[in-house]
Amino acid sequence: MKKLKKSLKYIFFLAIGIFLFSKVYKEYDLTTFVSSLQNLKWGWVFLSLIFALLSHLSRAIRWNMLITPLDHNPKILNTLFSVMIMYATNLIIPRGGELARCTVLSKYEKIPFGTLVGTVVTERATDTLLLMILAFTTLFAQIGVFNQFLINNPEIGTNFGFIFTWWFWTGGFFLAISSLILLWKLRNKLKRIHFLKKIYDLLHNFFEGIKSIKNLKNPGLFIFHSIFIYIMYFLMMYVVFLSYEPTENMTLIAGLTAFIMGGLAMLAPVQGGIGAWHFMVIETLAVYGLGKEFGKDFALISHTSMNLMLLIIGGISFILIPIYNRKR
Repeated sequence: MKKLKKSLKYIFFLAIGIFLFSKVYKEYDLTTFVSSLQNLKWGWVFLSLIFALLSHLSRAIRWNMLITPLDHNPKILNTLFSVMIMYATNLIIPRGGELARCTVLSKYEKIPFGTLVGTVVTERATDTLLLMILAFTTLFAQIGVFNQFLINNPEIGTNFGFIFTWWFWTGGFFLAISSLILLWKLRNKLKRIHFLKKIYDLLHNFFEGIKSIKNLKNPGLFIFHSIFIYIMYFLMMYVVFLSYEPTENMTLIAGLTAFIMGGLAMLAPVQGGIGAWHFMVIETLAVYGLGKEFGKDFALISHTSMNLMLLIIGGISFILIPIYNRKR
């Protein structure tokens, strides 16, 4: 029954993604897209994939930095294979990649599964903090863009327009600080309530993950890789602009805003962000004056090329990792 529920959940999220995608690309002219591919500057697309691979390599190195202090020294290639398998798995099972990479590395490096899960908590806490900082910075720098986004999409503005107002973020900041202080003072009493204990444990793991960075042998290098990963994430999307004539003159700030909006869409539990990512990127670029038909072309080129690479490299990693470890 439990497996059936999980399967139905994955099918449900996939159905939502397909529905969003079909709605975004309703009446889309595929012949125009094929023509766009013929005129595409493919060198930029391949450079995008190189940036992506560099980000994944950096993630593997950073993960090893978290594992080494725990008296384990996994081979970097095994860690990289595991990371690539993670990304490929996420395209099939939302959030399933984290368990997959821990399972794979645990098998081939004989590291306890629970130990690896702990390191992933630190990783994700760091990524979440960086994404929040980047999102807030972009939000305040481009508040007019977000307001225009809501004007162009009144159905979102009606329900979620308050999210892009200064009073929401200012009030939310002070409310969050006050709530954290209150939760900390009442933590022993609140932990007796099952629901609140789960929230407490989630916040506790988040902050413990952030705090654990200072215990690393080289925390500065860890922070460097964390920032480098996001720089590569941004570049692997931005250089695709240069491959397509209608987007080749898009500014860095337009690319950054689209990157942030697409990143927020990826938080949705939909396989590969299908539909949600396309919608957010297309609508954001429309605010910067890019026609939606061109935006649809760009989104399809960028998203498809990246996910095809993840599936292919993830599949190759799945095949190579037992061969690489056959003597072990």
